[in-house]
Amino acid sequence: MHENRLNVDAEGTFHVRWAPGSSVSAADVHAVVAAVRGVTGGRLQPILVEVVDVCLSLESRVTLQGARFVSAVALVGATVVDRVMAAALLREQKCPHAYFTSVEEAREWLNRLPVPEALEESVA
Repeated sequence: MHENRLNVDAEGTFHVRWAPGSSVSAADVHAVVAAVRGVTGGRLQPILVEVVDVCLSLESRVTLQGARFVSAVALVGATVVDRVMAAALLREQKCPHAYFTSVEEAREWLNRLPVPEALEESVA
């Protein structure tokens, strides 16, 4: 069994780590979306998602692309396959998004973005 984790840091950034070698289903994605919305009450916060050597089902990709539950997305991968999958996932995102090869670079990028409340006010 693979270990997958969802955490939130002091700044309000969510961090999802799908275990390398795992297959992510639509149910897995729905669980993450529900958990994030449960914590934020619908307020948009940034998310960092590690997708190193992960297989995302078509349904999970559709769910991720259709759910507007975060203010920004930083995907972290390590292989060419990870990069291709991330490009497909990020193509339809309606928020700031980028692909990285290290968690540290992804966090630095997320920390440079506007505060989520300011982003929400400008969208309203």
